[in-house]
Amino acid sequence: MGVLSIFQILPLLVVSVSHLACAIPTHAQTATILKRADQIQDAYDYVIVGGGTSGLTVGDRLTADGKYTVLVIEHASDELRQSLLDNSTAILSGGGAGGRAPIRMYNITSVPQKELLNMPTNVQIGNLVGGSSGVNGMVFLRGTSEEYDIWAELGGPGSTWNWQGMLPYFKKAFYYTPPIPQLAQAFDIQTDVEPGWSQDPNNRIYASYPTYFNPGVKLMRDAFKTMPGVVFPKDCCGGSNGVYYFPSSMDPNNFTRSYARTGHWNGISRPNYELLVDSKVNKILFDGTIATGVQFIPARGTGDARTVKARKEIILAAGSVHTPQILQLSGIGPSALLKEARIEVKVDLPGVGQNFQDHGYISSVGYKYPNITFNGSPSSVSGPNLGAFVGLPVISPSNYENIASTFESQDPAKYLPNNTHASVIAGYAAQQKAYARHMRSPQFTFLEQLIGPGPGGSIQSMHPVSRGTINIDPKNPTAEPIVDYRALSNPTDFDITIAQIKFIRRWMAQDIFKPYGPVEQSPGLDKTSDEQLIEWIRGVYSPTVFHPIGTVAKTPRERGGCVDEELRVYGTERLRVVDASIMPVLVGATTCQTVYAIAEKAADLIMAGH
Repeated sequence: MGVLSIFQILPLLVVSVSHLACAIPTHAQTATILKRADQIQDAYDYVIVGGGTSGLTVGDRLTADGKYTVLVIEHASDELRQSLLDNSTAILSGGGAGGRAPIRMYNITSVPQKELLNMPTNVQIGNLVGGSSGVNGMVFLRGTSEEYDIWAELGGPGSTWNWQGMLPYFKKAFYYTPPIPQLAQAFDIQTDVEPGWSQDPNNRIYASYPTYFNPGVKLMRDAFKTMPGVVFPKDCCGGSNGVYYFPSSMDPNNFTRSYARTGHWNGISRPNYELLVDSKVNKILFDGTIATGVQFIPARGTGDARTVKARKEIILAAGSVHTPQILQLSGIGPSALLKEARIEVKVDLPGVGQNFQDHGYISSVGYKYPNITFNGSPSSVSGPNLGAFVGLPVISPSNYENIASTFESQDPAKYLPNNTHASVIAGYAAQQKAYARHMRSPQFTFLEQLIGPGPGGSIQSMHPVSRGTINIDPKNPTAEPIVDYRALSNPTDFDITIAQIKFIRRWMAQDIFKPYGPVEQSPGLDKTSDEQLIEWIRGVYSPTVFHPIGTVAKTPRERGGCVDEELRVYGTERLRVVDASIMPVLVGATTCQTVYAIAEKAADLIMAGH
């Protein structure tokens, strides 16, 4: 058999969409940014720490009616990034990873990971106006209804942080553009706008599709039709998992990245909305328990500390890595740690910096087709737009009950860090109880497998049960915090990962692939036992897909929680957190959509309180 192009096997589809340009709202991209501390006022109604995904969203909403003044303080130096940012083909149209240049990222490395051959991991988070929404993979997803309902379960009686409580904010946050009819018909793309999406022209964060899919993905999708338990929901974001196409965070006018800066800063000209860059907040100021302002220093070089007051509230939006650090530097956190760092304890809040989670990742359970080659894809494609999102009973029909019962029977303290506070253990015990139940549900996503035209696939483990920490360094508290993923420290994560590998192997063994002769490359045909797979996992597993969450969790204080139902920090007044750190557990999806929705809900809570 000669070498075949995949385009000889499946029809090619390339579609022009120039007619769409006039149907979708466009906005000018201009903004004013303060670059010197002496340009700011002495006080604002609200001071937001962090000009990333959540910070700019909240800032935009609080200033929209002109009643309140807002200052956003951002670490990134816009002067360094300006020429690389707004007009950069790398960040805007260079594909999902195009913006991830070192100049736009924090330089943070985790501690060595014991279960990963003692290797450290790069902690990749965005350091730019717009935050990680400006450097992520543009894969735009949300979790299942069960995964948000568990937030409310862990949050306590009467919590509105569930699917129904979040859905209005998903709809408020985005402008959704369905795939063009030709693409939808050729690839059988199911969409249902009304239940989960909005097409409000005032929304400037876009969810849209490219105009081209590589025809090879049709074969990969069809192979799931014979996998037991796999479903194909009508829409990607209606609260169910399965195999589906999903949009990118992409402007459908010009196929460029849509992110927090383009949606919540550019084109906005308001005298009550200011952004100070190149500044690092290192302390929240208090009058008793009332947050009154913040202290900040130049993010680069030297300079005196400055302060700014907030007449109404301080709002932390510095992300899951830096929000707990700012709280701990301000005397809010585990008392033993603060005392070791010689920081006065204002609020003993043991959960600050604990409960750290991220999605796990294996880049490839790899196969190759000996007799097929692939051509490149047109420029409107930013990354994958097809994935399989499946629960543990689908991943491992014969073993999920054993995995769930083994995890359920664990002592909740056994695999947490030594000397973990009793309240944090209680919080993990509640998670353990809920997770064990949801391990038995097909609609609680444990595997995200993004699908391209080639054989095999990556593993993204959506609900690791290991828990890490992000804490200040007691010897150097103002340096970057100590990040410890504690990856695979709970052996149940090995059990789940092994099951995920075996699922992909079963998928690639479907009859539909036989004419193309797929050959496994990794882990390799010689890796057959669980013990062999564990050793392979140790060498290839990444504890991050750049989705850090959980370090200032919204759960009851007696369960290690840090913020209440309205995101107010326990033991304080006029201080809230509005970023990914408040998520008690991960969702089975990329986190960007969810962070936008958290910010939208937070803005409503803040305005309702004033």
